[in-house]
Amino acid sequence: MSKFIKNNQAVMSLTLSQIGLIIATGILLSAVFSVVFLNDWQKNSELYNIGTNFSTFLEGMDTCFFENKKTYYFTAKDYEYTVFISTEYITLSAKGKWDNILSNKIRFVKKPFIGRINSNWSSSQEIHRFLNDTYGRFGNETYPIFKKDIDYVKNMISDEFENMSYFYALAPLELDIKKPIQIEKIYIFYDSNDDKKWDKTNDEKQSFILINQNTV
Repeated sequence: MSKFIKNNQAVMSLTLSQIGLIIATGILLSAVFSVVFLNDWQKNSELYNIGTNFSTFLEGMDTCFFENKKTYYFTAKDYEYTVFISTEYITLSAKGKWDNILSNKIRFVKKPFIGRINSNWSSSQEIHRFLNDTYGRFGNETYPIFKKDIDYVKNMISDEFENMSYFYALAPLELDIKKPIQIEKIYIFYDSNDDKKWDKTNDEKQSFILINQNTV
């Protein structure tokens, strides 16, 4: 009888040890997963904030009542992340702790033009120069587009934006987060007084935001 009791105690002791080991292992695994998921959650949240900040910056530029140019810098982090843009979205991605991909896609409230290298649409100066070469007027406040050319210019801008939207929807542009981004608010002025002396009280103007990064 005594021998049976001793064996029973040994079994009880072994069972308690196993339970303790299982609990300790569970706590350790829980702690590891908590650290990993917390790190990924924080990183994902940072990416979202960076993308939202960029979109908000564009909205702020859109409120300017005159042509304006500012430089934007992406926030430096202790991890690598990528940024792609189209005329509709900005997408930010980074690797998680388990080599999983963390990604955030933020829709632009203000849809921007995206400057393309070797085109007539990479800066406000090039745009105004192109308008002057094509229509004989810079399209600025001093030399607005003549009334006879207004429809042509508006249609040209509309077509350019449509083509640009389609192009970058298929192949979003990757921005170099280590280089500055040039963002411009651009106005094109139209003379609606049938080639007479321009009257600012009857002016017509069209605005858009241009994003450009010199990747050369």
